[in-house]
Amino acid sequence: MYRIKDLRDDEFLGRVVKIEFAYKGRGKYVYLLGNFNAFNEGSFRMNQTKDSWKIELELPEGIWYYGFSVDGKFIVDKENPERVLYKKRSYDFSKKTSVCRAFFPNSKEFFIYHSPCPTYAFHFQDHTIIRLRTSKDGFERAFLLSDEKRFEMRKKAYDELFDYYEAILPYVDRMDYSFEVKKDNKTISYGNFNSKFKFSRNQCGPEWVYGSVFYQIMLDRFPRSSKKNNDLTGLINRLNYLSELGINALYLTPIFTSKTYHSYDVEDYYTVDQKYGGNDAFKELVEECKKRNIRICLDGVFHHTSFFHPHFQEVIQNFLTYREWYRITDLPVIGDRFKETLSSNLPLAEKSKRLTKLEKNYESFFGTWLMPRLNHDNPEVVEFIKDVGNYWVKNYDTKGWRLDVAHGVPPRIWREFRLDLPNDVYLFGEVMDDARIWIFDKFHGAMNYLLYEAMLSFFAYQEINGEEFLNQIELLNVYYGPISYMMYNFLDNHDVSRFLSLVDSKEKYRCALVFLFTYVGIPSLFYGDEIGLKGTKTKKEEGQRRPMIWDPKAQDVEILDFTKKLIDLRRKSKALQIGLFKPARFDMLMYERTFENEKLLIGINYSDSSIKIDSPKHYEVVFGNFNGFSVAPFSSFVLKVR
Repeated sequence: MYRIKDLRDDEFLGRVVKIEFAYKGRGKYVYLLGNFNAFNEGSFRMNQTKDSWKIELELPEGIWYYGFSVDGKFIVDKENPERVLYKKRSYDFSKKTSVCRAFFPNSKEFFIYHSPCPTYAFHFQDHTIIRLRTSKDGFERAFLLSDEKRFEMRKKAYDELFDYYEAILPYVDRMDYSFEVKKDNKTISYGNFNSKFKFSRNQCGPEWVYGSVFYQIMLDRFPRSSKKNNDLTGLINRLNYLSELGINALYLTPIFTSKTYHSYDVEDYYTVDQKYGGNDAFKELVEECKKRNIRICLDGVFHHTSFFHPHFQEVIQNFLTYREWYRITDLPVIGDRFKETLSSNLPLAEKSKRLTKLEKNYESFFGTWLMPRLNHDNPEVVEFIKDVGNYWVKNYDTKGWRLDVAHGVPPRIWREFRLDLPNDVYLFGEVMDDARIWIFDKFHGAMNYLLYEAMLSFFAYQEINGEEFLNQIELLNVYYGPISYMMYNFLDNHDVSRFLSLVDSKEKYRCALVFLFTYVGIPSLFYGDEIGLKGTKTKKEEGQRRPMIWDPKAQDVEILDFTKKLIDLRRKSKALQIGLFKPARFDMLMYERTFENEKLLIGINYSDSSIKIDSPKHYEVVFGNFNGFSVAPFSSFVLKVR
């Protein structure tokens, strides 16, 4: 069951609701799961009280979806009859879940609400942006009043409960303002705000991130050097290729000592695995990247360690020094059959398959025996995480961390992690669903899975039209506020099928690429995106992780040339990096990006018919093809408007 306990103003998100969730039943451990943590164990562990388990959580007002994990098994709330099938293709989730209605429907603020906090009022560039929330379809028009001036607000987006309005004004440091809303010839006045706006672009994150184009690499799938087992040297030999492509930031999946090819089971957080080349090779990579103005972000796996990490091995052997570092549920930690199978001569794949089925008395990542979960309630674990974060930043001059399974670690840990690092280090978390409670004072940005979900619906499956797609992305902009500009946007990564395989059309893929590079946020490529690499993720195969193709004859040179031009456009345009976003047309994707005197008009016709448009009087085609009066099927353009 859940119980609404209180309502308070949050310095970043506006109104948040304090909710108590409870589960009645037995279990060794229970976690609260929901779309606020991508239904992942680890972050919200419930506390046992007599015959029930409880936890309190603060969430923005709205409708949320949740359930419980009891000893690793997903269970809906039996005391809550309201349930829905919650589906997200972006992270392969489809389950019947319970519904939490986190709002006060009879309060005045349910019908009209504003707060001078970063999601409702902030500076960006030379503008002040003010937003107002009203009940859905509750009003017809909204106005902002200030200094005897009256500004009609644009209806920006809507969700299940609310409409959101926006006014964009010239920059002001402080202002007095109020609102009016109208419906059926009735006018309602709201508020009397006197505010000095606290949040601006330089508070979102490191300045260098805005001008970045990221490139994600799995080292063992990228080129090896002539020396055996030295992937880092192979990468160094390809840096000129990346520079010519226009890449200026790398995100490397884990490089630390482990037993798997993907290295998400870390045995030593202070050592680069010899299969990649070791610490010296990594230091050389950093130096060579500096020469080319390429920054490096590492993958931090702090939700769990490897089964073979020395600390966990010590727990298994004598259960003394590091027993509080992990989530041990009973003794012995592993049984005799587990030990026998572990020490057998079976092939690793078969051994792993058998070990997964055997009983174990420790929590792990998705039940995987190889990845025991860390105990984040232990201050020593928190200090260890912070120490690793600082070690690679201070000793190797890395410039960022992508945090693995970030939604499976309590948010407070990331707040501490961020405060302990230099201000120029970019932190972006793997948050596979709604990221609101993970940003602002935790991460500078997150992997933008809700944007990816919208792109799947529009570009890959064509389930929604242009107007619905624009509403979804505008709604994300409302939810994330100025942090939208720091979100890590992608079509592909190592956990999802290649977008080119999903759309199965170069024309459609190019349209999606244009959107990625012209929308708000940080664009990224997964290795091979630029040369048309395909691959589908299935239960039996990780086709999206196939090796990079270096034979020019096997590469798609059209996609490569197209991508290079897009990257060059993005790198040279402040409007695309930090400019305002405004939809210009809804039957097709057409929107403006503006910064100071630079104004770009982007058009994407994602249909099989030509669409007529009225072109600006004075413009220059800076990308794509445009004949001045129509847009061809599945094509795009970028115009510089003068």
